[in-house]
Amino acid sequence: MSILKTTNLTHLYGQKTLFEVTAVKNISIEIEEGEFLGVIGHTGSGKSTLIQHFNGLLKPDSGNVYLDGRDIWESKESVRKARFAVGLCFQYPEYQLFEETVYRDISFGPKNMGLAEDEIDRRVQRAARFVGLREELLSKSPFDLSGGEKRRAAIAGVMAMEPRVLILDEPTAGLDPRGRDTVLGFVKEYRQETGGTVVLVSHSMDDIARLATRAVVMNRSEIAMAGTVDEIFSRGGELLEMGLNVPQVTRIFLDLRGRGLPVSASVYTNEQGEKELLRLFQKGNGGGAQ
Repeated sequence: MSILKTTNLTHLYGQKTLFEVTAVKNISIEIEEGEFLGVIGHTGSGKSTLIQHFNGLLKPDSGNVYLDGRDIWESKESVRKARFAVGLCFQYPEYQLFEETVYRDISFGPKNMGLAEDEIDRRVQRAARFVGLREELLSKSPFDLSGGEKRRAAIAGVMAMEPRVLILDEPTAGLDPRGRDTVLGFVKEYRQETGGTVVLVSHSMDDIARLATRAVVMNRSEIAMAGTVDEIFSRGGELLEMGLNVPQVTRIFLDLRGRGLPVSASVYTNEQGEKELLRLFQKGNGGGAQ
């Protein structure tokens, strides 16, 4: 059974005014426990609005959201349960830091869960380890950290709640390539060690290609595509028509196909590209290339 599910989910902004906008429309999606789901779409496609329904920050105007098969809006207690079970880290989460020390910031969520002090400490230490924050940084003010350290501290605050579903909205926005690789590296490690469900919202097709097992493509407030990463990136031409950037290696192979070379349209990592070129070279040499 899916851990999260929406049926015919619709949300409007500015309802019954001249400025009414449909942010998401008739979204039906299932997220399986333990999977790594990528949510792709251009700005304004409805990605952020959709994920804010997963833990009850937004309430549907129509349709339903289910956690473990139960509508999260059936009672106040079910909404509260969803907000602890589904951890949401917003874009630029470092702007949400406010406590006197990094430790207290990371422990804020677990404290609100009513946990014992020793359990809170275990969770803070574990989350800090996941994101690579040294122990001596925990006693510092979060405002004394570097930009990258602030980002990691904010994400650790969500991880410390040990949610069953961790949702990250553009977690690498504004970071340099090294910072982006660091963040994506600890997200990958977190999933491998915990086995938890991860939902990554990103405009970077390269990030989704590297990490996700399945992807959903949002376009004009609706789901335009859904499937495995292989299935999604095999439709690179359609993604480009939507104004989305496919991985650079995919662009190269689409161009090669356009020039008449018999290469796959489902190449989205450098490793796949290397194998495909080797296959093509061996085929051109009668399979005898070494």
